[in-house]
Amino acid sequence: MTFPLKRLLAFMPGGILATYSQIVIDDEDKNRLVLIADGWPTIFDKPTQLVFYSGRPAATFSSIESIDVAHFINGKRVEWWTLSLSLRGGRKLAVGRSIDGVEASIAAAHAATITGKKVRAFERVGF
Repeated sequence: MTFPLKRLLAFMPGGILATYSQIVIDDEDKNRLVLIADGWPTIFDKPTQLVFYSGRPAATFSSIESIDVAHFINGKRVEWWTLSLSLRGGRKLAVGRSIDGVEASIAAAHAATITGKKVRAFERVGF
């Protein structure tokens, strides 16, 4: 499988795809949440306690320390928000990015509800 260039460009600070980035709640019920970010699905499955990214297991609920929303702004480019999972051992699993802070916050709240984890918010200046 080749590395998707769109994914790389979307996560670069000030990336050219920032204006097209969004995080969408595609499907949700009491046992499952499906988020789509830049065409990539992230599935939170409560019965198995797993997070799937692009169809593959990426993390267990027990390995998630928090759901993070970071706001990036530098005054020169489009501001954006990223949604990521902070995992044990200092690892992060990037879920997606959005130019809409409300959209990112709502997705984070839904992910926190199904996983039982807290949401943390950060602001990054100068990127």
